[in-house]
Amino acid sequence: MKKQLSFLLAATLLAAAGCGQNPGAPDAAQQEAKAKIVELYTVEKQTKPIMLAVTGMVEAKQEASLAFGTSGKITQITVKKGDQVAAGQLLASLDAGYYQKALEAAAGQVREAATRKQVTVNGAKPEEIQQQRLQVEAADKRYEKAKQDRLKGEKLYEGGAISKAALDDLRLQEEQAEIASKNEHIRLDDMLKGADADDLAAVDASLQLASSEAERARKTLGDTKVVAPFAGTVVDVTQQVGELSGPGQALIHLVDLSTVKVTVDVASDLIDQFREGEEVTVSRDGQNKTAGRITYISPVIDQQTGKYRVEVTVPNHDRAWRGGMLATVEVPRQIKGLVVPMESVGISQSDRYVLVVENGVAKKRVVTIGQVLDDKIEVLSGLKAGDKVVRTGITYIIDGEKVAAKGE
Repeated sequence: MKKQLSFLLAATLLAAAGCGQNPGAPDAAQQEAKAKIVELYTVEKQTKPIMLAVTGMVEAKQEASLAFGTSGKITQITVKKGDQVAAGQLLASLDAGYYQKALEAAAGQVREAATRKQVTVNGAKPEEIQQQRLQVEAADKRYEKAKQDRLKGEKLYEGGAISKAALDDLRLQEEQAEIASKNEHIRLDDMLKGADADDLAAVDASLQLASSEAERARKTLGDTKVVAPFAGTVVDVTQQVGELSGPGQALIHLVDLSTVKVTVDVASDLIDQFREGEEVTVSRDGQNKTAGRITYISPVIDQQTGKYRVEVTVPNHDRAWRGGMLATVEVPRQIKGLVVPMESVGISQSDRYVLVVENGVAKKRVVTIGQVLDDKIEVLSGLKAGDKVVRTGITYIIDGEKVAAKGE
């Protein structure tokens, strides 16, 4: 009986020894169960461009409300809604009869002023001087005769043969004859000595004035016609033949949609992503994607919107784009660092950090961040390609805590 008890005790001890030296220590499965399960994100260099999308309004390349520059009766309108017109094409006319006559009269004034200037510069011809000498002699004779008549009149007045009024009339005739004689002498002297600086200045001023009047008349005559300033499509015609039209009164609405302009307003923190001359993608509702080019970036911020105005020119050969449509402009972002999910970056006091997993342990690492990219964020320093970071729930994990990747 004692032998049997001894055998059972020995068997029990052997069984206990086979279970290990420390019966209270956890096995490997128990240790793995203590690691917190997390979702990891492997940091990689960005190979595909991340697009920045902004929405703007489509505008015609050129647009104009055309009108006559003067008033009158409309005699001709050559276009209607929807017509395609060429640059320089005549679109409408006013009755120009009055303005044509005004131009002809102004042109005549220019010719006369030019002739006067030529005569003044060249001086009088010999035959003209001789003719003026004869005018002087005749004026002198009239003056001498008037003088003698006045002297005789005074004697007759003293004798009571004529009245005081008759004597005054003889004196007036003498004065007028004397003035006329002096004027003829002045003209002869001017012919003999030629034009002086004042004469030349006067004829120059006269010619300039006449030329200015002629140019004004020519412009007014041109204002009786409306021509297309560019090739485009007639959107509307608001007047009819026979109506009276005034200067500046809208007549024809013309647009050029051969290319269109998409205008977008860009925030100051994103304006550096845009480069003048850069090719971009333009689309409508995510479809009809076409290439455009940035042709203008405002150098100053708009005080009303607080943003910068950017213009993108888009070819429109198939007329798919129309004025007033909404369009989305996409530009590739300028990425300088690595990109990680937004939720993988935490905030600790003034620092930003991520949890990098190394050998099953989450380690806190301070990073420098750059731009926000929708649901991602740019990391400029603190990470390298190949690092594995905790993607979500980083506030529930402490530095140095053991973790295990989800699904492993």
